[in-house]
Amino acid sequence: MTDRRPIVVAADGSAHADLAVRWAAQTAARRKSELLIVHAASAPVAYGMGGYLPQEFFDSLKAEGDRIVAAAKTLAESETADITVRTDTIIDAPGPALLRASEEASLLVVGTRGLGALASTFMGSVSSLVARHSASPVVVVRGDEKAGPISNGPVVVGVDGSENSVPAVEAAMREASLRGATLVAVHAWSDVPLSTMDPVTQVRELFDEATVADSVVAERLAGFREQYPDVNIEHHVVMDRPEHAILERGRGAQLIVVGSRGRGGVAGLLLGSTSIKVLRSADCPVLVVHRQPVE
Repeated sequence: MTDRRPIVVAADGSAHADLAVRWAAQTAARRKSELLIVHAASAPVAYGMGGYLPQEFFDSLKAEGDRIVAAAKTLAESETADITVRTDTIIDAPGPALLRASEEASLLVVGTRGLGALASTFMGSVSSLVARHSASPVVVVRGDEKAGPISNGPVVVGVDGSENSVPAVEAAMREASLRGATLVAVHAWSDVPLSTMDPVTQVRELFDEATVADSVVAERLAGFREQYPDVNIEHHVVMDRPEHAILERGRGAQLIVVGSRGRGGVAGLLLGSTSIKVLRSADCPVLVVHRQPVE
């Protein structure tokens, strides 16, 4: 089914952003969605503190932005011909501009980092901001900048048994179906080291907990098996840290899907610690799904 809302991707002329544009173009073709390429540029901080800049400066910003999105449009259309592409140059700080764009998007796509002072950080401030606060699901694209986005391998999703993980599972099933990929569901039911336990008294308890955890994952997936009968599903219930379990099974994946919040003391945060750690360390694109389900 075609989604009337566009996929929005941020472009700034960097190699990381180009990789995001290529990934977004492929995904737009699969979803039969329009692709909107956005470039946001803002004046120096001094301008906002009372400094004066002539109109020519803003005209130059706009012209450079138009050049960047035009090049990104050419790149997207070279990736696939089966999409409609629009472009927009916005004179504003990238973070706020992308968050506004996410309100009308089916998906917001960004690179791990872009140009500028923070380009050397492992995950840029803009990608971190939108992953936490976007109104739509967000994909942070990481991969081989020369080879392009990974186009094979499974889709991996973290499942924790909470209601917050339902939108992530739904989104992962949809992506696996669109890509003809296997879905690998990962549930880390305990991260307590075995070395801290009394093996004599607690083996049975561990066995019982693992059995319950396996049932939780099977139940969480059951409702989607009928909706997506074409998707081959594997599920893994492991005794491990959630982020480590997801990253281990995400090696060679084409996409990892995580929820915005999950179990434990971080459940009240907008983006849980597991999702943050996966975003920082994954070697493939990561889709962050907030509590609202994908339409």
